Amino acid sequence: MEQKKPDYIKLGLTIFGSLAATIVFFFLIFRFDGIKNYISLILSALQPVVLGMVLAYVLCPVQRFLERCLKKCGRFARLVSVLLTILLALGILLLFCALVLPQLVYSVSELVAKLPGQMEAQLNRLRIYLESDSEAGATVMQMIESAETYLAGWIKDHMLATVSTISGSVLSVGSALVSLVVAVIVTIYLLLDRERYIGQCRKLFFSVSRNKRWNDAILEGVRQTDRIFSGFISGKLVDSLIVGVICFLGLTLLKMPYALLVSVIVGVTNIIPMFGPFIGAVPSAFLILLVSPAKCVVFLIFVVVLQQIDGNIIGPRILGNSTGLSALYVTVAMLLFGKLLGFLGMIVGVPLFATLYYIVKRVAEYSLRRQELPVETEAYMTIEQKNDSGKNAKHGRKLAADSGKAIKKNK
Repeated sequence: MEQKKPDYIKLGLTIFGSLAATIVFFFLIFRFDGIKNYISLILSALQPVVLGMVLAYVLCPVQRFLERCLKKCGRFARLVSVLLTILLALGILLLFCALVLPQLVYSVSELVAKLPGQMEAQLNRLRIYLESDSEAGATVMQMIESAETYLAGWIKDHMLATVSTISGSVLSVGSALVSLVVAVIVTIYLLLDRERYIGQCRKLFFSVSRNKRWNDAILEGVRQTDRIFSGFISGKLVDSLIVGVICFLGLTLLKMPYALLVSVIVGVTNIIPMFGPFIGAVPSAFLILLVSPAKCVVFLIFVVVLQQIDGNIIGPRILGNSTGLSALYVTVAMLLFGKLLGFLGMIVGVPLFATLYYIVKRVAEYSLRRQELPVETEAYMTIEQKNDSGKNAKHGRKLAADSGKAIKKNK
């Protein structure tokens, strides 16, 4: 009887654990809104820490480069490189605020002030054309005037009120500054002692997982994820900055209105893969259209030429093949993560999808190797599809294996 007690104890603990897990599961379902509020509160409290982690990840390549250049400083190389990195980032931010922000605010203010008059002028031109052309033009003009009245009222009642509210909210600005200071402090801590924090994460991971092959696969996936994200984010930021500067110089030479505002819109939206240039070009073209339809056409031609240069020359040289995704997969990633995470999903969706693609690819190749089948996709492109799934499945495997051997032989 005494030998059976451990079995009863294990059975009792298993039943108790199952009941406890079931109770917790139903509690999470029925208390989902409350738990969601607590999670939102925790994320809001840790927002400066999350921002600091993002800044540390973005600035880490710059800090590593400066540390390699300052090897002569010995043990102080890390401290000096971190301080120089933070000062460089703050200097770029202050330079942007000093040079770009005032002109940007002036352009927006001028746009808000002149937009109703510009719309009225364009509507007068359209009214003259439609009224002289046909009777249906009067109906079209009535619809356009209704839309114009609504838009002008919305600008006066909502946009100006929003601008005044933002400008007068000193408390929000103070809170944002405090969060920024905390984020900078967290960034400094992470850059100074990043090996220790990474080592603590690895230590915790190895304490939970004891399978060496599984551990190696997870660590390889993490390294690949870091390579994809760091290459994509840093490359996209540099690429968008270059595109924004080229756009500003080109619009200035072409004497386009709102050159700085349009350049900022084009540069920021260029971070979004594939669809970003079109997203930025639509509102920019509308702003220029209100001033001059002829200049709007010139702007659209200029944007098309600029994006062709960026897509075929600038982007490939900076980004290379950092994600390894085809155009179809990039589109799927944009639509999927854009729907789930909004604007942020449109930016990070491509590297996230590339990471998932890499994981699925590694798992599939591991399974194929265990079956002694080729891992090259070309080996499966020439296999004919047949209805019989029994005998022809083996024939298909043989064809794939023969194609794989032929590919390796040609290489």
